[in-house]
Amino acid sequence: MPKTNPESVPLWAVVLIACILLIQSLFLFIHSRRHTKYYWIWGIVGLIQFPGPLVAYWLVHIYWPLRKERLKNRKHQYGSNE
Repeated sequence: MPKTNPESVPLWAVVLIACILLIQSLFLFIHSRRHTKYYWIWGIVGLIQFPGPLVAYWLVHIYWPLRKERLKNRKHQYGSNE
């Protein structure tokens, strides 16, 4: 694998990566501000890499609570029929 030094990376690629990280960080900050109390942490973590923090946020604050609610509703539904 060829080594790349910072001088060989085009300026447009650096700007694109910076925009992607900034947009991800802003999304995480704004969304988590409405739903959690650790919004600053999610905003800072969103600046580190892409898409790891976005996937982690989706799992922790969107997917698992919905799954937990669905399982609770299913259990309640089947429990009332018996």
